[in-house]
Amino acid sequence: MIFVFSAQPAAESEKVSHGATSIILKFIENLAIISGVSVDLIEKTDHLVRKLAHAFVFFVLAMLVVNAFLRTGVKGFRVFIFAFIVTSLYACTDEIHQMFVPGRACRLSDVGIDSMGAMFGLCLFGAVCWLNCHTGIDLSERINTAVYKLNVFRSLRTNNE
Repeated sequence: MIFVFSAQPAAESEKVSHGATSIILKFIENLAIISGVSVDLIEKTDHLVRKLAHAFVFFVLAMLVVNAFLRTGVKGFRVFIFAFIVTSLYACTDEIHQMFVPGRACRLSDVGIDSMGAMFGLCLFGAVCWLNCHTGIDLSERINTAVYKLNVFRSLRTNNE
């Protein structure tokens, strides 16, 4: 997914980004946090949405990589170090890839943002693992229950409208 998004020419990437920003702002508007989604507001928040998207996809990638290392038998703190290295190296190669895409550029700041997203993903993964081991709380069951309740609430709300 990261490779496909990075292969988009700048104009196409900007169009997708503006669409995503518009959807996010309309969602926030529905929560009554802001009023009125203008083209100007989309332009102003688009850069932030792009950078958060960078961080988020590497957040997810880092959790997938650490899980892969755990399943292959890597143990202890090394699993997080290896996962961070692999994810950060992919962030570097992703930026190099963008040098060959029309209108895109290789930015060291994006590697930093990607690596920060990976670090947050690894911290969250580590915290969940620690809680599962030291508290006996099965967080995956609690998350599944919360998602189920959210879906029930959503369906009830849709039926009432």
